[in-house]
Amino acid sequence: MTADSYDDIPYDSTPFAETHPDHLCVLGRLFGLDAPEPATARILELGCATGGNIIPLAFHLPGARITGIELSAGQVAMAQKLIGTLGLSNIEVRQGDIMELGAELGKFDYIIAHGVYSWVPDVVREKMLALCRELLSDNGIAYISYNTLPGWRMRGMLRDMLLYHARDARTPRARLDKAYELFDLMDGATKGLDALSAKYLRSEIAAVRKAHPSYIYHEYMEEINQPFLFSQFAADAGKHGLQYLCDVELGTAFPSTLGQAAEQALEFAGDVLELEQYMDFVRNRNFRRSLLCRSDRTITRDLALEQFENFAFSALLTPPKKVELSRPREQKFTSADNHDYDVGHPLTKAALLHLAAVHPDAVPFAELVGAAQQIAAANGGRQYAEQTDHLFGELFSLFAHQAIRISPRPQHFDKEICERPRLHALAQAQAALNLGHLATVRHTTVQLDAFAAHLARLLDGARTVEELVQEMVAAMEREEVVVEGDGKKADVKKMAATVEANVRRLLGVFVRQGLLT
Repeated sequence: MTADSYDDIPYDSTPFAETHPDHLCVLGRLFGLDAPEPATARILELGCATGGNIIPLAFHLPGARITGIELSAGQVAMAQKLIGTLGLSNIEVRQGDIMELGAELGKFDYIIAHGVYSWVPDVVREKMLALCRELLSDNGIAYISYNTLPGWRMRGMLRDMLLYHARDARTPRARLDKAYELFDLMDGATKGLDALSAKYLRSEIAAVRKAHPSYIYHEYMEEINQPFLFSQFAADAGKHGLQYLCDVELGTAFPSTLGQAAEQALEFAGDVLELEQYMDFVRNRNFRRSLLCRSDRTITRDLALEQFENFAFSALLTPPKKVELSRPREQKFTSADNHDYDVGHPLTKAALLHLAAVHPDAVPFAELVGAAQQIAAANGGRQYAEQTDHLFGELFSLFAHQAIRISPRPQHFDKEICERPRLHALAQAQAALNLGHLATVRHTTVQLDAFAAHLARLLDGARTVEELVQEMVAAMEREEVVVEGDGKKADVKKMAATVEANVRRLLGVFVRQGLLT
């Protein structure tokens, strides 16, 4: 990892939902740690790039105090410009070398280091762990992501090929061009081959092609990319007075998720760390997002599930066309990234319907139970309305697999689309930067195609919906926004009704993601 390469190819910096202090806080409290309240927390991100992860935090958590450290001067300048545009006073992004940081930064309740640990020299990794111990508050939590063995050995195959193919390229941009050249070469060379290695390579290339170019370069073509056994990471953390808390995806902590055979085979594991390592072997895991806390804190491995009722819940899962609420029956609810989750109990399905209807609200548990009971009772499931233990169990499973989000506090957002729709200040600024995405209130992203991106830039509160439609039609006539249909340029005049429907659909998307004000 060098500052020059990040200046030449800035990282596509976006929110990572799993790094949100709300999520880290909830996980900490489930393990018996009295994690600090995120709304007023001090938060540090090491390697914050252009601030895509922490600027949305500062915008939506005005009571928090946030510091970002980044080696690349170019990326720091971009972050500072956006912070200035928004007038945020609760965040500072500054250029700095991890090796030169220390106690002068003060204490932090949450420390985030995403995409740094595996990509720096050993001495910097040691310094990162030492900093986490030195700077964490008593009940603070550190998030560190890194590539893991054994799974990274397979992904490393593509890295080896890319480094060889780009060996004579002299600039980051030229090396990136060579990467795409290799993708085309290997796709053609392995076409029709049935060997498992060829199939894996084609699938890996297909997946990587969908990623932002900056990810390809910094993940596969940087000088350093060091994967680790989980056990090695945990041991190194222990040397610095830190202990492993859990992974941000809680479901990976349970061997039952691997099936009965694996669960029985792993019964020999003597402790949590050994069990986690062997589960990585079974999964052939290639990446981890580990949470650490101070070793002098007492945590429990018997989850404090009584805490669950103190939290607030949010979810936006697409239900099946006909939801069965009159009897228990497994049905698939689908996430935005097209992952299916089986949900069986009528009360849980009713809860998910309510959360989708009020998204992006975070609904208190008691309120959610009441709403679910009303929905189930009104749709033939009255006899199941009191079976809240089933709801509790399925909600926990959905949370453990990241299908729903949990916050330590309730939140409510206005979901009315006003006469002259307007994006909030952060979304307007991001739209003006043509990033291709907007940060949502749930710390995810809404991807923007050309039509959506152009519409977003118009949402400044100066136009009615009808005027927005007229401007979008005019932009298409001027070919500022191009819509293709069956390989031919679409007839814009015949598409006025379609344009209006698309504008109204996108406004619905934006309001359901907390982007309108």
